[in-house]
Amino acid sequence: MGSGKPYMTLQERIDLCKDYTRLWADFFKTFSEGLEHKKILHNEEVIFGQMVSLLAFKHYKITEMMEKHLPDPDGILEVLCEAASLQHLKELSEAQFSKFQVNWHTQFIAMNKCLGKLIIELPTEKRTERRSSPQPAGKTQVSKEPQKPAPAPTPSPKSNVQKQK
Repeated sequence: MGSGKPYMTLQERIDLCKDYTRLWADFFKTFSEGLEHKKILHNEEVIFGQMVSLLAFKHYKITEMMEKHLPDPDGILEVLCEAASLQHLKELSEAQFSKFQVNWHTQFIAMNKCLGKLIIELPTEKRTERRSSPQPAGKTQVSKEPQKPAPAPTPSPKSNVQKQK
């Protein structure tokens, strides 16, 4: 047996990083437009809690499988710990909420850098093959352009109303 660490191929690690980064972006969408004047429904809190739990649950695997490519995996947990609930985020001051968004973006950038480093590890012919091979039904065709990291969602001010006053 090996070191006790589960084995994943490079392609599986790339897919894991892509999936986690997509989930991280979906997490951001739940609070990106600010919550100050939003009525938070019970089902929204439940969905938010499930998303935070899923990110936390998958954190160990992403940390182990990304090894040196993800320099500060504890930063992800710090953001998740701050996101106790939508109501908690709603009650943050504007400065605290802005700091929370900056911390989220810092981790998002780190995940995209990690993804880029993993893709670079692919042999050149594999990178070319992945871009030009036909995709199974239901899959989108990857362009022949070099892959770019997913764009970061842009944060909205916590309160547009306050800035207009």
